[in-house]
Amino acid sequence: MPATLLVRSGSTTEERPPAELSELRDRPCWLDLVAPSEQDLALVADELALHPLAVEDALQTHERPKIESYEGHYFIVFYALEEPTPDVVERHQVSIFVLQNTIVTVHAKEFAARRAVEKRFKDGRLNTTGLLLHALLDTMVDQYFQIVDAFGDRVELLESFIVEDSAGAHQTSLRELFLLKRDLVQIRRIVAPEREILSTLVRGDIEALRETGRRAYYQDVYDHIVRVTDEIDTFRDLTSNVIDAHLAAASNRLNEVVKVLTSAATVLLVLSVVTSFFGMNFAVLPFESAGFFWATMAGMVLVGLALLMYFRRKGYL
Repeated sequence: MPATLLVRSGSTTEERPPAELSELRDRPCWLDLVAPSEQDLALVADELALHPLAVEDALQTHERPKIESYEGHYFIVFYALEEPTPDVVERHQVSIFVLQNTIVTVHAKEFAARRAVEKRFKDGRLNTTGLLLHALLDTMVDQYFQIVDAFGDRVELLESFIVEDSAGAHQTSLRELFLLKRDLVQIRRIVAPEREILSTLVRGDIEALRETGRRAYYQDVYDHIVRVTDEIDTFRDLTSNVIDAHLAAASNRLNEVVKVLTSAATVLLVLSVVTSFFGMNFAVLPFESAGFFWATMAGMVLVGLALLMYFRRKGYL
């Protein structure tokens, strides 16, 4: 199991064996576990007296973001988002145990936000567990803006495709719009509950993090998460509006086609009334007269032209 124990000693940060955690808890410690097995996490839980329910949730994936209070520690589920390739968003569940002088993070894969915070912790810029937790949450939330901005670019691009007259472009855009709306809904399901976590931290409910002036740090992260949620809602509404505009444009095009076909069918219907009379099953053609025949043909042409001109003036053609 990849595990890293970083211990803050005075003005320096040391990397120590994870087995020494219980001996070093008089100083700020950060134990990071990557894809631990059930047995590995059980050893850590026994050492730190972690609640079994919190340990069980840390081993699960796709947990809802939350913050829970247990005797002697708090348990937080937060998410880091990354976009390794365009239009593909990876979600990393990060389980965080908050104890006095100790932070334990559990996640299935490595992610950029953790590496950035680790560098800051080693550089000595984070000298308390409160600052460490703030740095973790703040770095993960800041990366949300990159993901949301990418969604905004996708909405603008698809909106420009809607303006095109190509039927293939319209079909592709509609499919992409529905996929984009689904992605926005999934991201919001992650981001929205995280406001409750930040709200708890802002109130100072966690005794281990009640450091002078630290609430302002969490308030800043809370403001960011609210802003991200608002942007997601804006892009989701914009996507819905673009879909409605797309469907309205398609309906208008269909109406134009129906009007043309209806007008053509009406012209042919009038001519069919005339020709069907002469197509009845008589032994001898009635009104056997060359003049009458040509007069009928001329009348059909005139009626057809008159109907075409009328429909065109009405805007049906």
